Amino acid sequence: MATAPAVDERPAEATTDIAVIVADNPAIVLADRAKRDDLFAHIKREIAAFEPDVSTSTGRKEIKSLAYKITRTKTAIDDAGKKLNEQARAQINAVDAARREAREELTALADQVRRPLTEWEAAEEQRVADCRADIEAFKRAAVVTLEDTSETVRQRGADVWQQEIGPERYRELTEEAEAAKAQTVATLRSAMARLEKEEAERAELERLRAEAAERQRIEDEKRAAEEAERRRQEAERAEAERKAAAERAEQKRIAAAEKAAAERAQREAEERHQAELAAERERAAEVERAAQAERDCIAAEQAAREEAERRAAAEQAKREADQEHRSKLKAEAAGGLVTCGLSERAAHKVVQAIVAGDVPHVSLRF
Repeated sequence: MATAPAVDERPAEATTDIAVIVADNPAIVLADRAKRDDLFAHIKREIAAFEPDVSTSTGRKEIKSLAYKITRTKTAIDDAGKKLNEQARAQINAVDAARREAREELTALADQVRRPLTEWEAAEEQRVADCRADIEAFKRAAVVTLEDTSETVRQRGADVWQQEIGPERYRELTEEAEAAKAQTVATLRSAMARLEKEEAERAELERLRAEAAERQRIEDEKRAAEEAERRRQEAERAEAERKAAAERAEQKRIAAAEKAAAERAQREAEERHQAELAAERERAAEVERAAQAERDCIAAEQAAREEAERRAAAEQAKREADQEHRSKLKAEAAGGLVTCGLSERAAHKVVQAIVAGDVPHVSLRF
């Protein structure tokens, strides 16, 4: 346990000023509540007896001096407390280091003493885990799935049967391991018998199916041969009927062709006669169309000439009207300039310059 830091606790005479004691040993007020109360009382009496005067430079200095004196006492006590804390922390750190060293050393010694037992417990735990794994393997081997056959079950049963269960290894688990092994072997024997029976039944079923398939194949081949013969005979009959029909059709075609040729010759003679008549009528119509076209051309030329003359007269009238309008506006503009003091000659020159665009920013609207 850490001891309290040493503090100078020298008894002070009744006439000794507490301020002198604190100045000599500031830490005393941290360890002695009575001394601390005496110091506070002394400072309060000193403050009560002090009359501050801020009106003079000396008075203000005295205020600063008393405040600095109190602050210096506070700083001395605070520094002394820091030193006491550092001493206490050093002692605590030393104790903690000793505790750690003792704890680590004694832990190592305890581990050294217990190591044989620890190693035995680990080996024993591993032995039990291995035996438990063997027992679980026996139980898993007893599970027969849809993928198993009598051969896989026989091999798995042989593997389980050959695995030895030594009492020196299994110890307290010997009985449980032997029971699991026996149960697995019995289960696999039963499953093997069942699978062998099912496989024999499937083999017999496959043999019967193969025989039935062979009989069906022979029957199908027989029916196919009979069907092929029937189709061959039908094809021969159909071919004979086709040839007879073709001969009849050819005879009908020749007769029809002869009839069609006679009808076509008669029709062509009539068509030639009608064509000759139509050609004659067309030639007459063509002569009439040519005459009419000539008359239409003469009339169109006459109409075009008249239209051209009409447009020329209209354009001439428009130009004359526009010229008259422009002359009127220019005369009015010149007249306005004359009223402004220009001579008539000068006014006409100005208007001509404006119309020609020679006067900037001025134009004449027609």
